[in-house]
Amino acid sequence: MGRNTGTDENKLRGYKAATHNPRVSNQARAHAQQEADKLSNYTSDEERHEENVKRGLKAAVHNPRVTESGRRGAKDKLNEMGAPAE
Repeated sequence: MGRNTGTDENKLRGYKAATHNPRVSNQARAHAQQEADKLSNYTSDEERHEENVKRGLKAAVHNPRVTESGRRGAKDKLNEMGAPAE
């Protein structure tokens, strides 16, 4: 596995929730903890931050309330980061 997608982040959230849910069996909690550990090993804070920045820039590109120069700046930054502006 390489970089985490939004789907992987959602899986991680679900596994973490299962580990804290009193209605989940001990066996299921143990499995959820193992899976969460596997997924969290692939997600660093730095990678998450970069993905959040990209999402914010993409939102700015499509937001009609952002000025044209702001949109251009967001597109330029996305290009620098190697991400498509769409």
